[in-house]
Amino acid sequence: MLNRFAKLRHPVAIDPEKFSDRKRRMYQFLTENPIGVLSTVTPDGNPHGVVIYFVTGKDFVISFLTKTGTRKYDNLVHNGRVSLTVFESTTQAVVQVIGRAKEVTDSKTVSDIAGSVLGVTQGSGQPGPSPLSKLEVGQYTAFDITPDQVRMAVYARPDSGGYAELFESVESFELKDEQTDF
Repeated sequence: MLNRFAKLRHPVAIDPEKFSDRKRRMYQFLTENPIGVLSTVTPDGNPHGVVIYFVTGKDFVISFLTKTGTRKYDNLVHNGRVSLTVFESTTQAVVQVIGRAKEVTDSKTVSDIAGSVLGVTQGSGQPGPSPLSKLEVGQYTAFDITPDQVRMAVYARPDSGGYAELFESVESFELKDEQTDF
């Protein structure tokens, strides 16, 4: 389902099979672990974190839903700079996406995102409806996060090492460069 979503939203995006090994590992991790902590900044400069369900497009654009009456929405409208942190306990792996979130205004695209997020919500094994559906504030809307950087660390690696050796990183220019290699 996630790859179908990526094709619908980003028809000219590069095929993940053409990614470098490092980039493919990060992409696969994000598509297999669609729950993370989205960190935003309040208008008075304080951090704010919330758990979200998300989907990942072939170009690493992360899409998620929220409602217009939430603190998350207000923060995103005020300041689109975000960080998304995704953790998987079995491998002790973490991916952090740093980028800019922008509200999606096209109703068909919002509907596509909603259907895809509903699919990952139902496929997550969590009982009942998503937490967002339980909030009675505002209308549903969607945001896309365009990453400036994607970093991955796997703490379960057998060899210990320095801090720098732990992380794999893809910077924004690397994300854009590979997209033009058709």
